[in-house]
Amino acid sequence: MKISHLFLAHKEGKILLFGLVLLGVYIVFLLFTFLFYPDYFQALLSITITNIFFGRMAGLSIGVASQMDISFLVALNFTIETIMVLILYPLFVLSWNKLELISYQPLNDFFNKSKKTATTYQPMIQKYGIFGLILFVLTPFAMTGPVVGSFVGYLIGFRHWVTLFVVLLSTFIAILLWVYLIKNFEKILVVYSDTLSIGFLLAALALLLWYLLKRYLNKTT
Repeated sequence: MKISHLFLAHKEGKILLFGLVLLGVYIVFLLFTFLFYPDYFQALLSITITNIFFGRMAGLSIGVASQMDISFLVALNFTIETIMVLILYPLFVLSWNKLELISYQPLNDFFNKSKKTATTYQPMIQKYGIFGLILFVLTPFAMTGPVVGSFVGYLIGFRHWVTLFVVLLSTFIAILLWVYLIKNFEKILVVYSDTLSIGFLLAALALLLWYLLKRYLNKTT
């Protein structure tokens, strides 16, 4: 399948294209910060990596600990999660419809695990409709949240725009709620801000090394 045909012929391709463009803009923003505002770059990079690997609560905690402007922190985390949804949601739909665009085993493993989770929660969420999907996105448990929530929205038959609107709106609400809760521990977080950032970055690096080692061992056996 030609990439240009995918983007033009499928709604999922158009969503993916928009997500990739937004990702490109975000990367340019990080590079700009690195060049002109290096003092803020470490915090932005830490929040980005931590949000991807450990979720919004960890990313927001670093932002609060760094005493980042709350409005900017909310916008930053919302942008990160929006990019994740706009890229992974269309890839999931294409994979479900046997139109795989990327043959990358870790991504396929993630989709397979997500399919099981989405299928498990599908009857319950379908029973309560949009309200059930909102609660699923707001729930701070493993394999819940906006990305898997968007997968569930597709499986229960919501249109793309309905799924994305509900998921992203719920994500924004969840970020606001978490910021409000984390602010109650701001004094403690500020004291351990450097330790918090370094700790999450080291944990993310350890996860990456573990994955590379596991992949190497699988190839040698």
